[in-house]
Amino acid sequence: MKAVSILSVIGIVGLVQNYAQAAVPTAIFHGFGDTCIFPGMWEFTDTIANLTGAYAHCVEIGYGSVTSILENFETQAESACKSVQENPNFQGEFNVLGLSQGGLIARHIAERCVVKGKVRNLVTVGGPNMGVSATPNCFEGYFCNILNFIVKNLVYFSQIQDLVGPAGYFRDPNHLEEYLDYSVFLPFVNGEKKGNNTEAVFEKFSTLNSALFIMFSEDTMIYPKETAWFWQLQADGTVLPVNQTSFYKNDLIGLRALDEAGKTQYVEFEGNHLQFTNEQIRDVIAPVLLK
Repeated sequence: MKAVSILSVIGIVGLVQNYAQAAVPTAIFHGFGDTCIFPGMWEFTDTIANLTGAYAHCVEIGYGSVTSILENFETQAESACKSVQENPNFQGEFNVLGLSQGGLIARHIAERCVVKGKVRNLVTVGGPNMGVSATPNCFEGYFCNILNFIVKNLVYFSQIQDLVGPAGYFRDPNHLEEYLDYSVFLPFVNGEKKGNNTEAVFEKFSTLNSALFIMFSEDTMIYPKETAWFWQLQADGTVLPVNQTSFYKNDLIGLRALDEAGKTQYVEFEGNHLQFTNEQIRDVIAPVLLK
């Protein structure tokens, strides 16, 4: 019995040591209309800290909810970068985790933010990684068709890009030229814009330790829902799997390289946008942050 007890203790100590070695801080970014002081975000951040055994911090941008809606998205990303740069807990290796549009902020930190250390693992939960092409919760129907028609014809005006955060990642397949010319954020973070220092982006993204991209099966917030997996909406309304897109084939940010190295996971959660459980945080999200 003593031998078993000693071996058990040794095993537990070894497990703790392994987790301690793997644990790095996590920077968390909330989604559209949310804020770090809301109970849900506070609880989520605390859960991540407890499960990883390391510092976790929700990085607020400006005035939280208001800023997430009514500020140029590139400006939001740059503000997040500055906050991360100034936080002493993010000077070495750290993780980035983004919920909804916060996933794009997390990717900006991983790809484009100049930090003293490096991003180790990336997680996006319901993130519009290949942009959105319709108004949230209003994808079809007479009224929604009218609303989306108006949105698509106004979204690339500079005033809208400056005043409406999500306009910065609106990707209309019927107006790709305008998107590439006038969108302030998504073409840059996805390497579609020439002169975007793509070599540096590729180097940072392709050398991540791991990346997890979560899609929700009944998502009514982002359209198409498959954008969470980098799938791309086409002009005819079909959605092209990521590995069939020029974005992937030309490996504009290093996603294909990361895939081929076996460092990515594409996971689907049942339910609507950001409907996940503590068990899913524990069993799916936390293990990636500990790699």
